[in-house]
Amino acid sequence: MTTGSVIVLNGPSSSGKSTLAVALQRQFATAGECWFVYGMDDYFAKVPFDWVAAGKHQGPHAEEGVTLEVVEGEFALRLGPIGRQVLYAWRGAVSAAVRAGLNVIADEVVLTEEDWRGWQTELDGLDTHWVRVDIALDVLEERERARPDARHPGHGRSQLGVVHVHPTYDAAVDTGVLDPDAAASAVMAGWRGRAQ
Repeated sequence: MTTGSVIVLNGPSSSGKSTLAVALQRQFATAGECWFVYGMDDYFAKVPFDWVAAGKHQGPHAEEGVTLEVVEGEFALRLGPIGRQVLYAWRGAVSAAVRAGLNVIADEVVLTEEDWRGWQTELDGLDTHWVRVDIALDVLEERERARPDARHPGHGRSQLGVVHVHPTYDAAVDTGVLDPDAAASAVMAGWRGRAQ
């Protein structure tokens, strides 16, 4: 069976990765190429509320799942064993889709060296293109405030300093400067030219 390819868009929350992924998928479709968008948020959204703590909601099993909190004025994400299993499942789903022959655009936030090593294991031997999604802090925070899903203030800021520490990249795009279609065109051009 022929395997597919994966483009991983890595950047902080509210940097426009999801919008970029949809624009990129649309441009590939215009070229007659079928690409699927997979987002890590799709997986964490499926964690039952009893295993989540966020704001005033404190699930009774959140220590095993996902805790979003503010510690000394800084946003923090803590994962229990089930939260970590969700991360493994997310990476495994991307890998399985590509190994099954699908092309995937993955919307990711790499926060730790363990996350990065996990991706290297899952995507070993696959045609992979890592894209660094950059954005200035002031633009990021403005977008975060404007989000309809009311992300925790400081969510993006907390990730901005760590999200690009571990990965190595094939390309970069600034979603604070480029509109989604222009950013998608830049990513596609980098993808097309990767073998040259």
